[in-house]
Amino acid sequence: MRKRHTLKNELTVFMLLASVVTLMLVAIAVCYVFFSFFFKNTQEDIEYVLNNTTQQYQSHMQFIEDGAISIRHNSLLGDFFQTDSCDADIAKEQLMYSMELFADRNQVNQQLPFVTSVYLFNNWDQCIKEYYYAITLASEKQQEKSYKNMQQWFKKDKNQYACVTDSKNLNILFRIYDDNMKEMGIGIAQISLEAIEGIFEDIEGYQDYSWSILSHNNLMLVSGGDATQNDLLKEKVVSWSGNKNVEGRKVIVSADASGFGLRTIIAVGQNNILAILRPTLIIFLVGLVIVLILTFLVSYGISYRFTKPAARMIANIRAFGRKELNVRMEDSSIQEFHDIGQVFNEMADRIEYLITEVYEKQLLATQSQVKYLQSQLNPHFQFNILAMLSLKAKMAGNEELYESLNAFSKLMQGKIFREKEIKIKVREELEIVQFYLFLQKERYQDKLTYEINIEDEQIKENLIPRLLIEPLVENAVSHGLEPKKESGIIRVCMYEENFIEENDEIKKQKKTSKILHIIVEDNGVGIDYEKMNEKSTEEVQQPEKIDHTHTGFENTRKMLQILYGENYKFNIWSEKGKGTKIEIILPAERGEIPCGK
Repeated sequence: MRKRHTLKNELTVFMLLASVVTLMLVAIAVCYVFFSFFFKNTQEDIEYVLNNTTQQYQSHMQFIEDGAISIRHNSLLGDFFQTDSCDADIAKEQLMYSMELFADRNQVNQQLPFVTSVYLFNNWDQCIKEYYYAITLASEKQQEKSYKNMQQWFKKDKNQYACVTDSKNLNILFRIYDDNMKEMGIGIAQISLEAIEGIFEDIEGYQDYSWSILSHNNLMLVSGGDATQNDLLKEKVVSWSGNKNVEGRKVIVSADASGFGLRTIIAVGQNNILAILRPTLIIFLVGLVIVLILTFLVSYGISYRFTKPAARMIANIRAFGRKELNVRMEDSSIQEFHDIGQVFNEMADRIEYLITEVYEKQLLATQSQVKYLQSQLNPHFQFNILAMLSLKAKMAGNEELYESLNAFSKLMQGKIFREKEIKIKVREELEIVQFYLFLQKERYQDKLTYEINIEDEQIKENLIPRLLIEPLVENAVSHGLEPKKESGIIRVCMYEENFIEENDEIKKQKKTSKILHIIVEDNGVGIDYEKMNEKSTEEVQQPEKIDHTHTGFENTRKMLQILYGENYKFNIWSEKGKGTKIEIILPAERGEIPCGK
């Protein structure tokens, strides 16, 4: 057996797949943009940090170069370099002025001095110095002795620059020339290693970082980070900015030369790009998951919105199949469901009507059979008794009683012995009416008068439902004239009228037929027929309270509905205190006409 799926599941899965495919395509596009744009931007940001760090270091080295130029062109310091009898205090004051150790340019992160002290030596080995920090006399003498040894060593060296490092400082030795490029002396700038590390601390937050300061002869003076990476880069990189693959290591490098023959190399691993983008990527993935969840919920909600009416329809159809004929579809705002519900409701109304009609016909037939069988219980005995009583009345000379018993006998014969006949001739129905009115006339005497008017004798041969007129006349007497204090009259009138039918199937083809008008009218107390109709619903719910008049009218109407369908009219006009008029309009149905007629 083929596996079946519900519309709700199919719609949910379809919408979810469509949404997921769309989201995945969007996610792929976003990821492409993400990795092409943000990856590039992140790499540029890292390169900016590396280059900015390099520039900061170069800026501080430029401070030393500018100080050296200022010293060279200072005329007062020129006396210190050219004679051995210069005023040391004046020279020291000019050195302090030229180097500006306390200037902002000499500050690293606005906390540490880059150059902590400066020494100047002339050709006579005389020395002037400037310190950033206060120093004791003992330390000053010891440090001066050390720097004199450096000066003596550098004096013998032929290089223009030299660098010496110890545990705390990087010392840069440089020669000072006059305008004729004749050497006037030697300068030594003491640079704090702590300050240098402060400059490069911004790159320590990256993975696989390394930095180094190299001398002109490729000697590593100061370094930090991955030592192996520093060793590889100092051999492979001179000046570079960007990506570099060094013996399998993918790094981002910023390398450049600075003053005094030094150069710097700063590098970080390319994996820092992904490390930086990882939080953003996680947020993106979490957002994608949230969107997928929301998409599922929206898909489920939409499918539920569209399948809920269908589920209700299926439930109603199944209930209707269980013979719950009062089940109807609810109206829907969706046009298609509205149309389906409307068609189903119309079909259900029609089926219920047909079932009810068949049931009522069967019920009427059953009731008629029962009544007929009941009425046939020894009917001859009843009529024999009536015949005997009427004969005794005639023999006794009571003609009035004889006629009354005879009329009652004929009335009962018309109602009982013709029970199986559905339609009878008008004259036969009028005989029953006349017998009934004769008996009522005997009862009410002058209070009741009646008239029976037939427009054409041929009308008496028409066929009408049995007991169609007599119950209406009986109702007029019982509910119209009997409650009235004054005398009253009942009129029965019948006439025919030509009626023209148009056939829609054949254009302009017309058919002429006759219709029969039956009117029963009285000037009795009248009834409030509209008010009686308003109570019909309540009366149906409480059958024991049904008004006899209303029941008679409804029974007559149902009989006409069963026999003639929609081809009849049953009109009632009534007004309190003035009387009631009932008109029935039927198709004229002529029976057999006796000979001579």
